[in-house]
Amino acid sequence: MAQSKSIKAHEYDSIVIGGGLSGLIAANVLESTGRKVALVEALDTLGGTSRAIQTPAGVLDLVLKLVPETDDSENMFQWLESVLGCAIPREVVEEAPINYDDGKFKPFIGFGDQKVATAAEVDAYASTRYYKLGLTPKDWVAKLTEMFTGTLFPQSVVTKMLVEDDFVIELTINGSKRLSGREVIFAASPQQLTRLLPDTHVPGKLKQKLMKGEFFTSVNLDLVHKGKITDSKAVHVLKGANEEPSVGLFHPASATEAGETVQVSQWVTLVPRIDAEDEEVVANAFKQIKRQVKRAYENSLDGLLKERIVVSPLSHGDLVGAMGTDGRWPKLQNLWMISGFMDAEKNLAGTIRQARRTLASIAGEPAAVHDRDTDLNDDGPQPTA
Repeated sequence: MAQSKSIKAHEYDSIVIGGGLSGLIAANVLESTGRKVALVEALDTLGGTSRAIQTPAGVLDLVLKLVPETDDSENMFQWLESVLGCAIPREVVEEAPINYDDGKFKPFIGFGDQKVATAAEVDAYASTRYYKLGLTPKDWVAKLTEMFTGTLFPQSVVTKMLVEDDFVIELTINGSKRLSGREVIFAASPQQLTRLLPDTHVPGKLKQKLMKGEFFTSVNLDLVHKGKITDSKAVHVLKGANEEPSVGLFHPASATEAGETVQVSQWVTLVPRIDAEDEEVVANAFKQIKRQVKRAYENSLDGLLKERIVVSPLSHGDLVGAMGTDGRWPKLQNLWMISGFMDAEKNLAGTIRQARRTLASIAGEPAAVHDRDTDLNDDGPQPTA
């Protein structure tokens, strides 16, 4: 356990900031080692964008989530099962991604010579083989929330980190309350650390990457359609002229309690950070998704039973190689960061893989499941920024 200074006795062994999926995983793994853990969350509910939502089609996961079928993903699931203490039923769906062009669906084979700012992020979704999960992220969040017995601080925002030498010795919550812990694990948006920490403890190159790097805000649209729209299980990559693509998926049609047939689809498009604060740009992104869906499925928006809009600031990006693979913050001995931006895998899989790597650095491997191909204590060659 990291040894740190403090102006008073430590209240907690570990303080986890951010109660989304990665924060909940961290809090439970650290608690399982006997640590006294505090979990600090800005909202009044846990789970972040992995929480459950109620719709006419039943309880669903908020926003689109896809995990491609790879050996790394399978290893990730095995580790997550050990954390949850239960199996995650899963099967592989195999269907090539598609786009819609010239009035018909075609296999999606990339963007060719088109300049697409979000191409790398879109490619991470456009998988031919992905997992259909029997227990989804909303179920993981519910299980982790039930398991956690530490101290929860809901509706609590970290407003300052007090640093002495190379240790974080105290956190200020909501401008007044103070917390101290031997270890601090930051599982919220990494960009926040540039304002919470003194400039002396934010390396210049890392600050430049966080503040001016290529990050995107996701504009998400969850739709509940009246009737069945399609039997396709393919990931859809829909793109109009001079537009960033929208990525989406139709879930199998189902029946409501009243016996009405409905079908859910979930979509996401990305807005570059430079444009994300422009409300008109974000509003146009929603219109773009609906326009592209209607172009591909002409009657799909008729009689919509539900549409849910979610804007997730700076949700996509890349920090691979910007700092150590274990997530320890440079210049500070007791601060770690968990972010999927730091993993070569993107989105949900990258976030969980990075959580595992960081937690292994802090507390050792918490369970008997180990990567078959990777020793988490051997970083190997470091990627370049």
